[in-house]
Amino acid sequence: MLRSSADLDAGFLKVERPVLLIGAEVTEGRPKSRAGERLIWLEAETIRLLREHRIAQLKTRMKAGPTWTENDLVFCQDDGTPWKPDYVSRRFKALAAEAGLPRIKLHEGRHSAASLARDAEVEPEIRKTLGHADQAITSHYTHIEAQAHRAAAEMVAKLVEEAGS
Repeated sequence: MLRSSADLDAGFLKVERPVLLIGAEVTEGRPKSRAGERLIWLEAETIRLLREHRIAQLKTRMKAGPTWTENDLVFCQDDGTPWKPDYVSRRFKALAAEAGLPRIKLHEGRHSAASLARDAEVEPEIRKTLGHADQAITSHYTHIEAQAHRAAAEMVAKLVEEAGS
């Protein structure tokens, strides 16, 4: 639902422009702080699913033809327009309930991610990329840092997968 740059080859989404609901109007905003502009590192299964989603979205876009509105969204409606944030929150809660997970607010997901990363024994420096204002985010990552972030994403995904078994 958020606007972002996706680099699936490098294994991350870059949060840049949150979609907000102001009154009845869906509009583009800015992260609350510079730290809010962050990279979300992904593990292999999420990357695979996002690649599949990209293909499906391209088919939807071609079907929509001239009615498609280009908004550079990872997730959007069938005409390219953004989902209302309250719809996304309701959908998130429904999917969590369906999966038997506790009810949390969508924005609390990063706190769950931090806890899972801690439980997966991810290095504290790596866990700091959650977008909190006290963490300076660099726009360029070295190869070693990228590998560490990807490894951390894999460790957390493994922990979640094992818990579901």
